[in-house]
Amino acid sequence: MLQQVMFYLLKKIQKGEISMIDFLKYVNSNAVRTYLQHIHYQPIALEAAWLIWRCETISLDEKCSAWQEITNSLPDCPTNSSYTWLEQKYIDSTHAFLLAYIRLQKELASEFYKSDEPAVYEVEYQVLPSGERFWREYRSIKENFPTLETALKAIPKNKGKIIDIHVCKRNPNGGYLTIARFLPDHRLALMEPEPGFIHLNNMPKEKRSLYTDVLSYFGSRPILDEFPIPFQPGDYLYDPNFPEGDLAGGVFIYAGTTYQPRGFFLWNKKSDTLRVLDPSLLLDCEYFPSEALTEPYRIFPLVSKLLKAKKVVLDPCDLAEFIEDYHDLLLPPPAGAEKIPREVSSEEIIDFLERDEE
Repeated sequence: MLQQVMFYLLKKIQKGEISMIDFLKYVNSNAVRTYLQHIHYQPIALEAAWLIWRCETISLDEKCSAWQEITNSLPDCPTNSSYTWLEQKYIDSTHAFLLAYIRLQKELASEFYKSDEPAVYEVEYQVLPSGERFWREYRSIKENFPTLETALKAIPKNKGKIIDIHVCKRNPNGGYLTIARFLPDHRLALMEPEPGFIHLNNMPKEKRSLYTDVLSYFGSRPILDEFPIPFQPGDYLYDPNFPEGDLAGGVFIYAGTTYQPRGFFLWNKKSDTLRVLDPSLLLDCEYFPSEALTEPYRIFPLVSKLLKAKKVVLDPCDLAEFIEDYHDLLLPPPAGAEKIPREVSSEEIIDFLERDEE
C-alpha cells in the first residue's frame, strides 16, 4: 500500500499537480535529515505527520499548520492502526485522523490554560549542559509553583542549552491533570498527558484513542519501519536523549535490522560486557566520532570491523556472547599496559564463529 501511494505521489509531482513540500526539515537528526534530503525522499502523509509530531523545535501552532498542510497537499493514506478503540474512519484516513488530532490538541491546550480552578505546577527540563558535546540531561525543580508563569521562569538560563520544558499541572489534592511541553522561548510545543492523567481519563475511549493510538511512542512502530536511514552495520551512533546509565543509552554500534533494529551497547561501561539491545529511536540518532570513544570502548573498533565485513552475517547475540567469553584475548590492552602476546585478528574471529555454527 505504501509503495502504491509513493508511486501515485511521485507521478503527481512530476506532472506539477502538487508541489514538493519539505517535510524533511522536521527531522530531528542532522544525519538522517541530510540523508533523506540527499536521496530526495518524499514522506507520505502518515510519515510527514509523525515527523511533525516528533519535531523538537517548532510550536504547537506550527505543528497544527503543518498537519493542516498535509491534508491540503499530500495524498491520503491509511493510518493502519490496529488499536481497539480507534474509529474506522481514522484507521482508513490519515487526513481525517489529523483534522481530529488537531482539534484534540487544541482542546487539551485550552484545558491546560484554564485558571478557574486551583492548581499547582511541577517543571522538568532537558538541557545540553555547558561544555557537554553529546549528552542531554533531564533535570527537575523540586518545588510546586502556583502559576505556569512562575514555573517557566524558574528554569535556569546559564546551565547550558535548554532543549525543552515539561510542565505538569496538578490539582490541590495531588491528582495529575495533564502535561504540556514547551520550547525554550516558552511557546507551547505539544500537549502530552500520560495514561492515568485526569484529563485523558475523563475522555471517552474513542476520543482518547486519537491521542494514544497513532502519533505516540506506542503507536509509531509501523511508521518508523518505512523510513530509509543512512546507518550501516558497524557505524558508531548515539541518541542525545539517552546518555550512559540509561537502558540502551550511550554510544552503540549499529548491528543492522532483521525484524527490528539492533545495537551493541556496553553494560555499566565495562568493556567485557557487550549487550545486544534495541536502540530507542534510530531517526533521532547521530554519528558518534571514533576519536571521542573513551577507554572502556576499546573493544568497539574490533566489533565495528567485523560488522562492516559485508560478506559476513553474524548473529548479534552470538557475537556478544563470544566477546564476553574471550574478552581477555580479544580486547586491546589499556593505554600504557603491557601488550598481550598476540592479538586475535578479525579474520580469525570470523573463522571461529563460522566453524562454531557448523
